[in-house]
Amino acid sequence: MKHTMKKTAFATLAAVAVMFGAVVARATTVSECQAIIAGLNTKTAAVAIAGKNAEKDRAGLTAKLNEANLKLDQAKFCDAIQKLNDFKVKVNQLAASGRINQDATAGTTGQELLADADAAIACINDLVTQSGTVCSF
Repeated sequence: MKHTMKKTAFATLAAVAVMFGAVVARATTVSECQAIIAGLNTKTAAVAIAGKNAEKDRAGLTAKLNEANLKLDQAKFCDAIQKLNDFKVKVNQLAASGRINQDATAGTTGQELLADADAAIACINDLVTQSGTVCSF
């Protein structure tokens, strides 16, 4: 009987340890999200944007990414997501007007920027979940 209780207790502890380990392994940090945004910033600097306002458009995109990073530093996760959504709106506008590169053979594309922005948003959504925050957009 004692042997069975020990086995059951061990199995329960092992299961809890595995569950706890899985939660810890999935924990997302602000630094991880900022690293994704930093990569996105690098791609934004490199993507071909056409038109007379190309550098103004690029500066606006970069400003949105910098604002998202600042909001992350301030633990304002919902605001960071909103800045990234604003970034996506602008990239989509540039794509719709044919002013941002869409040819992967010519370098970074607008589609890549959108995918990376989505990855950053997913990362921040993990932080939202971990913090118990609720975003209302």
